[in-house]
Amino acid sequence: MGKVTVFGIRFDNLSMDEAVRRALRDHGEPQTVVTPNALMAQACAKDPSLCRLVNSASMVLPDGAGILSAARRQGTPLRERVAGIDFAERLLAVAAERGERVFLLGGGDGVAPAAAKNLQKKFPGLCICGCFWGYFDRHGEENRRLLSIINSCKPSILLVCFGFPIQEQWIRENVGFLPSVRIAAGLGGSLDVWAGRVRRAPGLVRAANMEWAWRMVTQPRRLRNLPALVRFRFAGKKTDENASNRLQNK
Repeated sequence: MGKVTVFGIRFDNLSMDEAVRRALRDHGEPQTVVTPNALMAQACAKDPSLCRLVNSASMVLPDGAGILSAARRQGTPLRERVAGIDFAERLLAVAAERGERVFLLGGGDGVAPAAAKNLQKKFPGLCICGCFWGYFDRHGEENRRLLSIINSCKPSILLVCFGFPIQEQWIRENVGFLPSVRIAAGLGGSLDVWAGRVRRAPGLVRAANMEWAWRMVTQPRRLRNLPALVRFRFAGKKTDENASNRLQNK
């Protein structure tokens, strides 16, 4: 299986099934999961500290057609796209069967509870043991209170939706204080989708690797990201090598 490096990020070259099985395996320590897309990869190429943050995760999965395209262009293709939201739903399906406890963290007022309600309808038997919104002081007393709340709920799966890189930083800094957590994944805007606040692209659009275009059309604020996506799409192998060299020289 091994790793494939794109813009300095070391991706695990796994299929969706392999990624889910690996996450669920008992490793004796929490499995932290990050799912970079093209915009995240560009940010990492510019900032080695972000690249190190991503690469410190237990599993780094390719979320986006741009990542797969870049890997192909440099001659090191990745097996398949492993979108964060799809990966999480596969985990939740297994969690419902096994009786695993899940905690949802992130989103605005009322988003996490709405997402929990919809997920429990989609996955009968799913135990969502707690929710907490994403707007709190992540470095003070409120964060300590949150850790106490999570520990009292004893989840084995923690889904964190603050957006990159805040969710990855929070997971790295706090997962060690959460002894029951076996899997901690950063999932960006997934809670908004599960809560019904944002509509996800239809299956045919996702199958055609055009979900990014759907987001541009349905969420016009994302149009500001279009130039960065175009630059990523046409960046060559040299850019990736330069990013890797910058990381190694730090």
